[in-house]
Amino acid sequence: MGADGEGTKDRLRTEARDLYLEEGFAHFSLREVARRAGVSAAAVYRHYDGKEALFAEVCMAGLQLFYTYLVRAMGEPTPRSRLTATATQYLRFATENPRDYRVLFMGEPQELAVGKAAKQGPDPTFQFLIDRIRECMHARILQEGDALEVATIIWAHVHGLVSLRLSGHLSSAGDDGEFARFYERATEHLLSGLAA
Repeated sequence: MGADGEGTKDRLRTEARDLYLEEGFAHFSLREVARRAGVSAAAVYRHYDGKEALFAEVCMAGLQLFYTYLVRAMGEPTPRSRLTATATQYLRFATENPRDYRVLFMGEPQELAVGKAAKQGPDPTFQFLIDRIRECMHARILQEGDALEVATIIWAHVHGLVSLRLSGHLSSAGDDGEFARFYERATEHLLSGLAA
């Protein structure tokens, strides 16, 4: 596919993401995505079989972008610092890409299932967190246990804080810098409670 075709697909994904956030999946149509992207409806069908295929690609592109943030944590020297950096990168992705974050983690579960149906196996972003937890358990930094369960606890914690912030419910935490410091302290308290 040429550069123009990739540019069209990028525009379609962006418009599809934004339309989904404005209208929800029930009112999501390829015709409206095409209109917003400035292309014909036929042009959309050259790239996607239907709205499910387009939305699946929106979700996949968001997950790929999210993963590029997470892997930055691997530059840290210890298992504990890699786990902490994973939480920091979660917040950074959300604050720098709030629309992608909302599609991936604040949408309706049945709608996201449409997008995630295109991939098989465990979500690599969640597997990344599980791997960091296992690494900390093997190093006796975290208590031995079910890594999946601990990953779910940590994810619920960071997602809760980030989602509350993005939806305006934690404006009392101050500006973005103050919120980031609060988030780091809160995450440190959680990880300390899980320490070996």
